Amino acid sequence: MSPSPDKGSSPGHRVLVVDDEPTLRLGFAYALTGRTTVVETAASGPLALERLADSSYDIMFLDLRMPEMDGLGVIERLRARGDEIPIVLCSAALSPNAAVRAIRHRVVHFLLKPVRPADLRQVMASVLDPAIDPLPKALEAARKGDRENAIRLLELEASKCRYAACWHRVLKAIQEMRPDDDLAGLEERVRSNLVLLAFNSAA
Repeated sequence: MSPSPDKGSSPGHRVLVVDDEPTLRLGFAYALTGRTTVVETAASGPLALERLADSSYDIMFLDLRMPEMDGLGVIERLRARGDEIPIVLCSAALSPNAAVRAIRHRVVHFLLKPVRPADLRQVMASVLDPAIDPLPKALEAARKGDRENAIRLLELEASKCRYAACWHRVLKAIQEMRPDDDLAGLEERVRSNLVLLAFNSAA
């Protein structure tokens, strides 16, 4: 019998999947559930905030576009109350504005839908148990707010990997932005790197 997405027997990592589409919640949950992983789901942003207020999770897969409260609204409320849970933001299309807002709130893991089960498992592993290679370490540093160290690590990889080069350009642009700079200019610089920011575009 397949494990239930809402109940597991050997908790190791606790995962929250947030999506207003029932079929996607179910698909994500079954792909991520394992012997040491318990997956719970929420059908909306407000429900996700309730669950996160009552329980702790190791990682959240969050849909960007949802009615009532979108993924960015969830992220901003969580960070405002000091919740630094690692978040994987999922969307069929990512705008420059959404990417910049998410990155500023220390969300650096994006998945473009449609998502393969292997992509879900790989990005979860890269977040919860990052390899010692410079690229995953750089994204971990950016997620923890150490943007300067992330840029330094990415600079070492930029000539070898277009994914690293893309993240280096984007984080550097955000780092160098001054308070009186035009946000539209930053979004335009991010726009040309947008597709490559997604984890499942790295292959």
